[in-house]
Amino acid sequence: MIYRSTIARQPNQFRHTLEVVGTQLRDLDLAPFEKGTVVVTGIGASYEAAGVVAGELQRRGRRANTWRAVDLMEPGDPGDAIIVFSVGGRSIEPIAALTIHSTLPSLAITSGGNDPLSRTASAALRFESGPDSLPSSTGYTGSLLAGGLLIDALCGEDSFNWNDIPLIASEVLETSAKKMARIGEMFHDQRAIDCVGAISALGTAGEACLLIREAARVPTGVADTLHYLHGPMESMDQATGILIFGDGREVRLAQELAEIGCAVLLVTASESPQDAKNLAVVKVPSLQNRVGRSIVDILPAQLLAAELSDAAGLTDAQFRYSQNDTKVTVNESEPRV
Repeated sequence: MIYRSTIARQPNQFRHTLEVVGTQLRDLDLAPFEKGTVVVTGIGASYEAAGVVAGELQRRGRRANTWRAVDLMEPGDPGDAIIVFSVGGRSIEPIAALTIHSTLPSLAITSGGNDPLSRTASAALRFESGPDSLPSSTGYTGSLLAGGLLIDALCGEDSFNWNDIPLIASEVLETSAKKMARIGEMFHDQRAIDCVGAISALGTAGEACLLIREAARVPTGVADTLHYLHGPMESMDQATGILIFGDGREVRLAQELAEIGCAVLLVTASESPQDAKNLAVVKVPSLQNRVGRSIVDILPAQLLAAELSDAAGLTDAQFRYSQNDTKVTVNESEPRV
């Protein structure tokens, strides 16, 4: 089972990424990215990673905005520099965005580094996440880890010690796995699943939506926590489920939805909520660093996606709707990834 084994090896992969990215950052000229408004972009899961990173940049006092890569494919004045995520570095939209905004300093963050996006950008950073699965696990968390280390290089070191992330991730995976049989049963046969979070956790919720859609082919929706209260939750009932990420209003929302019969998974650092009927709670460390928190938050969602995939008989299934116009290749004999 490739997906499960890839999820499991993430803590060890983080150790490698820490070393690889740290070495590059010592020599990388970041002066063009140290002032002004930073645009953080990507497409697919990489867009969700961009949202997480932008949220942490904002917490650290930087002006940072998340833009969808497709919105940067038009001329304009989006900001002063562009940071772009793409695991494979071959997605057409981010490459087009950098080409159209070629006068702006740009930094490509990809897994391998030797790819079209890295060659298009004015600077590049690789995180070497290794072989990935469908849906992506190491590619997404590797993107986040590289982004978190980059933020420290731009803004000064945070109180969070990145060397702790492999152990923290191992512990969260172990804790989550013990609850996953019950959680998988709760979410079995739900007709739709929403994912909710705020600020950087909105990116986590967006990635959770992608995982469930890709792994289990269940319709999903994503919303900001407070926005969700203004109408989107009206469709919820006993046939729907929800993943909620957060420690504030998210706790009450989880309890309210469980009471009406929804299957609810709450990923939180709050000590108060406990498992209840229709409610499963996975406790994670309270990390002020939004990127670090997002890395550990996504781990229970990855395991749930694997549970739902197995239950649907889709373990390690390939995508049904492969597209031939979303990636560029170096030559015609090279596979699209």
